[in-house]
Amino acid sequence: MIKTHLTFSRSLALGALAVALALALVTPLAGRAAGGHALRASATKVTIRVEGINSTLLSSTRVSTTSSTIDKDGKPADSCTGDTAAVALQDATHGDWTAGAYSASLGYPVVGIRGESHPFTSDYYWSLWIDGKPATTGICGATLHQGDSILFFPQCSQASAAKCPQGLFDPAVLELRGPAVAKAGKQLTVTVRSLSNLTGKASAAAGVKLVTAGHTVKTNSSGTAHLTLASAGSYTIVASAPDSIRDELTVKVGA
Repeated sequence: MIKTHLTFSRSLALGALAVALALALVTPLAGRAAGGHALRASATKVTIRVEGINSTLLSSTRVSTTSSTIDKDGKPADSCTGDTAAVALQDATHGDWTAGAYSASLGYPVVGIRGESHPFTSDYYWSLWIDGKPATTGICGATLHQGDSILFFPQCSQASAAKCPQGLFDPAVLELRGPAVAKAGKQLTVTVRSLSNLTGKASAAAGVKLVTAGHTVKTNSSGTAHLTLASAGSYTIVASAPDSIRDELTVKVGA
C-alpha cells in the first residue's frame, strides 16, 4: 500500500512537471499568429475626428485600439480583421456608423456616420485621412500605428463636381496647431496650415476664421493668429475657411 501510494504521488509530480514544461514552451509562441507574425498585445493609441458637411460629427477623440474583427453585415466571411481604421471608427462612435456592401478589395465602404449618410448614389463620399494625408486604402486595410491622427469628411465625387453645393470637391484640409494649456489674460498664438487634398502638402493658411467663446479672429498671411482668453476654463477653437475642412483645438486656460 505504501509503495503504491508513493508511485502514484511520483506520477502526479512528473505529470505536473510535464505540463509546466509544455506551458513554458508554448508561452513564447502565444503572441504569434499563424504564419509567424507577431500579434501586438498592447493597445494602439490614436485620435479620430469626423467632420460633416455643416458641423463636426465627432470632436477629436482618443481611443486605444487592439486587433479586432469588424463584421457589419452579419456574414463571417465579410469581416475586416486587424488593428485598423475600421476599429477606431467602431470604438469612437460606439458602432454608430453604417457600411456599404463588403468587397474583397476594399472591405467595408463607409456610408453614414452618426446620422449623416452619403451613399455611393449621392453627390458625396466619405474621405479618409491619416496623419495629414489621404489614405491609400479603405478603412479595413488602413493599419494603425501609435499616435496616428484619423480624419473622416465628406467630399464631392468627380461625377458631381460641377454641382457640388458646398465647394467640397477636393477641399483643402485645415490643420490648427497651438498650445494645449494657457493662462487667463495672456496672449496665446496659434497657426493654421492648409493641406492639399490630393497630396497633403502644407502651406500657410491666411484669412482662416478662428472662433471660440464669442471671440473671432483671422489668421495673417503666415497663417498665424493671436487670442487672449480672459477667464479660466476649457475652450475649443474652431478654424474654418471656404472650400476647406474645419479643424479644432481644445485649450485649457488656467487662472
